[in-house]
Amino acid sequence: MSHRTVTTARAAEIVGVGYEGLRSYLKRGLGGRAGMLPGFHKPGTDIHDDPNPRAKWKRFSVPDLCLFRMAKLLIDAGFTFEAANSVVSQQDLWSAFAHDRKPVPRLMAIWPPYGDHIIYEPDQMELLKKALEEAPEIVTLINLGEVHAHVLAALGSEGSPQADAEQSAA
Repeated sequence: MSHRTVTTARAAEIVGVGYEGLRSYLKRGLGGRAGMLPGFHKPGTDIHDDPNPRAKWKRFSVPDLCLFRMAKLLIDAGFTFEAANSVVSQQDLWSAFAHDRKPVPRLMAIWPPYGDHIIYEPDQMELLKKALEEAPEIVTLINLGEVHAHVLAALGSEGSPQADAEQSAA
């Protein structure tokens, strides 16, 4: 997995939202705890986990950017923030982006109104075809490979560990 990261301002540009819009989404819990280890707590302390753990983050990785981009696409397609966030806050989705060295042409089918979804790997397209034949009137498809490609293209060579080290030295 690549450890490329970018600032909040650059993340907003890549995702396609304004800086304040992304900060607002983060404060509302965008991405949930996907990709994060469970919190560690002292015995006898409150174990309440922060509902918006990324709200204070200043750097974001490729998998985070992919999730944020998906949320933006879903919101643009008419999903509420809550419905979009319930889809993108899934650990399996974050893991798929985190472990792919390059974009993989997998698709996600999402059924409204609650955001029920299934990820179809490239070798499962016949299953997707069957699911679409049996589907209700509305199904949203997202090409996860294209989301990943969009993020990587927007990053270019920036956000690489070498670029981060060069920025720190400057």
